[in-house]
Amino acid sequence: MSVTLYGAARTPYTEKVRRALLYKRIPFELCEPTVPEDYPRWNPKSGQLPVLAIGDEIIEDSTAILYALDERYPDPPLLAVDPKSAAQQSQLEDWADESFLWYFMKYRQMAGGTMVLPLASSADAAPEPDPAPATDGAAGTLRRVAAWFRAGGTWERPITGLLREVGLRMDDLVKFLGARPFFYAERLSMADLGVYAMLFTLRNDSIPGAAQLLVQRPSLVAFMERVERATEAAATGP
Repeated sequence: MSVTLYGAARTPYTEKVRRALLYKRIPFELCEPTVPEDYPRWNPKSGQLPVLAIGDEIIEDSTAILYALDERYPDPPLLAVDPKSAAQQSQLEDWADESFLWYFMKYRQMAGGTMVLPLASSADAAPEPDPAPATDGAAGTLRRVAAWFRAGGTWERPITGLLREVGLRMDDLVKFLGARPFFYAERLSMADLGVYAMLFTLRNDSIPGAAQLLVQRPSLVAFMERVERATEAAATGP
């Protein structure tokens, strides 16, 4: 039965599903959109990608796709056998999706909505917004005050505050991971795929400066390397 993954390769959600397919040794074809019409053509229901086609069946939403893959291709599993660990893994996968998407969208808003996140790389991204220029007169004063409020009551650049928050979420992941090779288990799960996919996008500097934050947390860099080895080794076989 043919398996086709429709989605842009640089998005975290497509990468999450792609890694799951590699890990489960499922042969598949990746089809990336090249024109806006591809989105509703490949997913008439919502127009959102990725979607996975297994034969004639179309499955949308990356998390739903992982569950569907685990049901149809249970070996290797994407959740731990222990119910408590499985619940933690599922919750972390959801947390990674929601938390980092918020930061991607916040940066998009700061950039004036001119970049497509989390699709664009740093080379494609709009330049980070500067505070309002210091001009003379009442208008200049109002602009500076508005910039101060936008920065949360400080004179720091908005991007600085956003990166600080992203760094804190990375620190949360460092604590969650601890000394284990993978999250909440000794082997890869959907939690690891979800976290990896978001870090993969940040490593591409989708939010300018995020790649450097990742470098400063070597345990997360090592974690990403383990996920890559586990999925690519599974794909190539013995």
